[in-house]
Amino acid sequence: MAPRKQALADAAAWQATRDRAREEWPDARLDELLEQTVTAVRAATRGKRAAYGWSGGKDSIALGHVAELAGVEDSCMAMSNLEFPAFLAWVTDHMPDGLTVVNTGHGLAWLARNPRMLFPQGEPGWRWFKEINHAGQRRYYHAHKLDILLLGRRHADSNFCGPKGKHVYTDREGITRYSPLATWSHTAVFALIEREQLPMPPVYDWPRGYQVGTGAWPARQWTRDQDHGFEEVWTIDPDVIRAAAPELPAAADWLHRTGRS
Repeated sequence: MAPRKQALADAAAWQATRDRAREEWPDARLDELLEQTVTAVRAATRGKRAAYGWSGGKDSIALGHVAELAGVEDSCMAMSNLEFPAFLAWVTDHMPDGLTVVNTGHGLAWLARNPRMLFPQGEPGWRWFKEINHAGQRRYYHAHKLDILLLGRRHADSNFCGPKGKHVYTDREGITRYSPLATWSHTAVFALIEREQLPMPPVYDWPRGYQVGTGAWPARQWTRDQDHGFEEVWTIDPDVIRAAAPELPAAADWLHRTGRS
């Protein structure tokens, strides 16, 4: 069984997975998987108003390629005011043509009022997804009167892809989500990205980049504690913490205690 995303904290392990991707998925095998998935997407979206969710992460990059081949060109991205500047710059340069960005408005003032959401320890990461990703997708879905939204969720990442044996479901709010890559392995995703030379964001070069992925900087999961979270963010971009300090007491305290400026 392939290791889960959460288990692959080691950058070397992820690089090894990526390095063997094309060996495991030569053109013939990858083309067969791609054809099966594109055919399934066409069947699921035929006659429906469809779009796909795009985050700039590796799975959404692969999903975007599949969706566009299947004729689904519209997409949405949910984000907050707590993103890394380098990631925002990359998104600006590489976003899909049909992308609509939904900013939920979450910023430093909100974070100061909700300190438990800062590098949440013992608090499931799903709260960040609910606050940002799910809320943004919901707004987009209803505003565009969609019938179905494609997502890049995969079992290999321990994502919920639908009821057992199904990869499409409708929630209580009437949003139908479909995960066409649900059964794709890590290596299948990497093989597609490598072969098609699809651009990857800088987040994967950052500390624990493959384990954490994209998202707001205070949402970094699996940190040992808040100090560990601040250390990682400082390594990535010190200006993020400097800019946060005037509004976020925890950031100001960390800078003071560590003698950073």
